[in-house]
Amino acid sequence: MAEKKVNLADPAVKKRFITYKEAAELYSMGITRVMEHAKSAGATYKMGNKVLVNTDIFEAYLEQFRIPGEYEGMARKFIPDMGKLYC
Repeated sequence: MAEKKVNLADPAVKKRFITYKEAAELYSMGITRVMEHAKSAGATYKMGNKVLVNTDIFEAYLEQFRIPGEYEGMARKFIPDMGKLYC
């Protein structure tokens, strides 16, 4: 029986724990870079020889690298609800 490939980028398929290989594909990064950042974030779990990345923790860690948009302040001024997105 052929293994069914799961598209991790599909919002309907949200896995909490993924392998380094899956994380590299999902976040468009190299495996080495994913390993470094996942360890820094404290998002790694080791079970025997398998290492899993907690996507919730990893994504929260990635948010600290966000570059604010040029018109972000203006958007908050004219659309008050948008301010919640950037807190």
